[in-house]
Amino acid sequence: MADGERLFVKCHAAEPGLDERQCLEMFEMERRGLEMLREAGCFRVPAPLATGRLAGGAFLAMEFIDLRPLRDMRLLGERLAAMHLAQGAERFGLESDNWVGATPQPNSWRADWVDFLRMRLEHQLDLAQLAGEDGRMAQELLERLPSFFEGVEVRPSLVHGDLYEGNCAADARGEPVLFDPALYWGHHEAELGMVHFTGSFGPEFAEAYHQHIPRAPGFDRRSSVYQLYHALNHYNLFGRGYLSECSRLLRRALC
Repeated sequence: MADGERLFVKCHAAEPGLDERQCLEMFEMERRGLEMLREAGCFRVPAPLATGRLAGGAFLAMEFIDLRPLRDMRLLGERLAAMHLAQGAERFGLESDNWVGATPQPNSWRADWVDFLRMRLEHQLDLAQLAGEDGRMAQELLERLPSFFEGVEVRPSLVHGDLYEGNCAADARGEPVLFDPALYWGHHEAELGMVHFTGSFGPEFAEAYHQHIPRAPGFDRRSSVYQLYHALNHYNLFGRGYLSECSRLLRRALC
């Protein structure tokens, strides 16, 4: 800027399936996610400053933070657990739909987590149009979904929604910084779906996180379901290279 201040500006051009209006809506919901993460107070989060239209697309301007690789995985795990333990909404969802990557993500409020999760999975499966054995397994998973949560109490937690090593970093003091949210109120375990799907963060993160939020019975089976959501999203965004991972996670969840 003229006064020497630096901003970070994201731009997105319209493309097939994502017109100018949707580009702006995407950034407006990202702005809302950043605001909510900042309000939670557990992480440093860049302050969103403005959204607007550009010729053929839209932009989001935010605070510039001098980022560097995040080294303290234990601190990340502790802070994430604190965010998930904080109380907020009484239902699952968000006031508006948003995006995970460039995929629309439904957020209609639900009082029951299984209903919300089924809605989310059905949306990704409708886009994927899995056939044959994969389609059969997907239908069986939807039917058996309540059994994954028997004896488990699920309450709404603030969930970043797309958390992996590419969407977090550290500032100059080593403080964890989160950005690029696909935020909603959901089951805290769902946050770990993307973490496990991408293999991010490692054992020190997991140890610190689960010291504050222990694994509940059936954690590993539910992890397969939560990873499947992101595998389906990658399949819908990037193509058949992710189909085998979707098949593997379906079989693992149903075994």
